[in-house]
Amino acid sequence: MPYLSEEELDELNKKIENSEEKERITQFEHTKALREEKEKGEKFKIATIILGIVALLGVAGTVYFMNFSTPAGMISSKEHKKKVAKLEKKIEEQTQNINELNTALDANANNPVKSGSLNDKVVYAVQIGAFEDKDLSMYSDSFVNFKEIKSGGFNKYAVGNFETLEEAKRFRKEMVSLGFRNAFIASYQNGQRIKIEEAW
Repeated sequence: MPYLSEEELDELNKKIENSEEKERITQFEHTKALREEKEKGEKFKIATIILGIVALLGVAGTVYFMNFSTPAGMISSKEHKKKVAKLEKKIEEQTQNINELNTALDANANNPVKSGSLNDKVVYAVQIGAFEDKDLSMYSDSFVNFKEIKSGGFNKYAVGNFETLEEAKRFRKEMVSLGFRNAFIASYQNGQRIKIEEAW
């Protein structure tokens, strides 16, 4: 009957712990990115609503002071009601526009990967490792923004789909602080790796 030595058992336990740690790190980063995206969306909603209200108050105040500042600017009650109705209609239209924007933002926050097509666009990712003897392909389908690239006998792993190099640099810095000291930025177009100079 086959058995495992203490050393083999310790090595197997270390591999399991390393795999679990990598999975926790990836899940943490994904959760953090979604939370940040949602917070940005909420801030944008609030800013949009405030700007809409300020704009409407500015229009209403201008109309009011232009028409009532002097006796020559006086208008009848009927005319005043018409102007108020127009303003109310504008407010209703602006509110509808804000609601549509909020719906679109919610959809993008809930589906960050599906928010747009990446065809012909250059995206940046942070490569966190290249291994000859490790193969995480069984996990890659369930991870969002996780790439596995097989090249020259190596299994290379990259995380992220960033539109700008600055975003990728910030993420790389976070990955280095988490212990991926050799992490670097790579650029891709249509799923193919390109030289980072060509991305410009």
